[in-house]
Amino acid sequence: MHSNSPIQAHVISHRNDPNETAIYYTIQILDKTGDNWRIDRRFSQFEELLKKLKVFFGEQLPSLPRKKYITFLIGRSTEDIEKRKEGLDQFVQDLVNRPEVVACIPFKEFFEIDKNAKEIVVNPPQLLYEFKEFQLGVRDFILNTESGLMFVLSSNCSVINRIDAYLTNMKAPWEFKKDEEAQIAVGSVECWHQTLHGEYKKLWAKVYNSQAITCYWDHIASVLLIGLDSGSINQLIVLEQEGFQRYSDSQEFEQHKSRVMGLYYDRRNKYMHSISKDRRYKVFNLRMKELVADYMPDQYELTSLLASDERRKVFIGDRHGQIFIYDIEKQMPSYMIKITTNQLFLRGLFIDHSRNYLFSISHENGVILIIDIQNPGQEQFAKQITSLNGRFKSREISWSSKRGEIYVGNIDGTVTIWDARNSNQLFVLKAHESDITKLHWLEEEKKLVTASKDKRIKVWQLPQFWRDPKVLEKENQIEHSKTFKKLRESLFQNQKIEIDMNQEDNEENGMIIWDQPQKKYSGNSCEDLTELK
Repeated sequence: MHSNSPIQAHVISHRNDPNETAIYYTIQILDKTGDNWRIDRRFSQFEELLKKLKVFFGEQLPSLPRKKYITFLIGRSTEDIEKRKEGLDQFVQDLVNRPEVVACIPFKEFFEIDKNAKEIVVNPPQLLYEFKEFQLGVRDFILNTESGLMFVLSSNCSVINRIDAYLTNMKAPWEFKKDEEAQIAVGSVECWHQTLHGEYKKLWAKVYNSQAITCYWDHIASVLLIGLDSGSINQLIVLEQEGFQRYSDSQEFEQHKSRVMGLYYDRRNKYMHSISKDRRYKVFNLRMKELVADYMPDQYELTSLLASDERRKVFIGDRHGQIFIYDIEKQMPSYMIKITTNQLFLRGLFIDHSRNYLFSISHENGVILIIDIQNPGQEQFAKQITSLNGRFKSREISWSSKRGEIYVGNIDGTVTIWDARNSNQLFVLKAHESDITKLHWLEEEKKLVTASKDKRIKVWQLPQFWRDPKVLEKENQIEHSKTFKKLRESLFQNQKIEIDMNQEDNEENGMIIWDQPQKKYSGNSCEDLTELK
């Protein structure tokens, strides 16, 4: 029994049902408050449970014991049934030892948690609002809660539909006009503004004959940059003095030969920074309309860009798992250091300035990377300090410094929520029906905003506490009592009981040692034993 798991369960016996010619396996369940109950389940119900869990956790789940071919001539032997019982018991143990699995709905229904032990239930995120007026899949968005402004980038995610739109929008050379909008949208940017009643209203939209991939907004300079799949970048001026009612001074720059993957506007120099799948990192002077710098950090596609105004640094990730740091204090960016992570296809970069941590996620295998980038001015000594094994094909990452939680968006529409205090997954939220494309954490409101290719943006309220602190205190008192230990021994007297009580809360500024090794399938393992700040 893992110390973070609120329950313990074992498959203790099996019985035949002559009316159904079926075998039922009896599961004994005990929670940390002393509540205990039994349930009977057929093997087919275990199969159904595993199928439902895969919606939340993909293939990172334990396996059921293999089915043996049965006919009316070849029945089940007592030895076969006993082996299956042992296999099912191991399956149950592996699930119970994962708090994020215990918290999900299919598990709670299968083990009848709500009926028998409501106190152990994890408080789930609540859906507060849903934007569903978009005609195309959402690729990116920018939300500024202070001004009540939201820009949304969307793209046609269907290859066939995009080809049809390209053909419809195609014109002869003599018909082409610069900055002319497409007839059928392949991509678009929309501007939404919050009304006095709190609702968001769409003010305007601009469509493109290319997928809109990424955007950047500088609210002081009123500059909006949109990176397109074609490699072009569209610059719009959107003035707050005009209530964001329209855009002006639309200019398009053919900066790259392939998809734009990241953007940044340096208002000090009026420079536009961009990276692309064409492997180029370019800096363009928007005032002089000239290229300032053109770098190729390595031979691999560039996949993510993050700039820090506070540090005057740019961080660039590539498909080979390398992170490049450039100093942009002077007019010409200068290369500082390359960090090799040994992971592939880095997606999403996020900085915690209070702890000097840079977070990233590998799209290839879901590994979460934590890099200590040192104090401002000391980035040349940056190094990777730890990593967590997450889910394959993760796309986005965000972080709450106050809560010590990592949020990871996945291609199956789920968001995995990690507790950085003990390197455990807390909850897996089935947020969307398709790829998560953007996550935005609102620290003060305790809200998570998610976007997806399913044409939705959703706002989730996260609970103040995942579990009631009073219940946790009650569990701790009961669990260490002699009465509880005797009850556990009596219920599981024929089982091998393993209780993991070695986790210690060695805290420093709200973070503890990330040293909770797990089984390979669980997706919870940690590479290094490193104490975070």
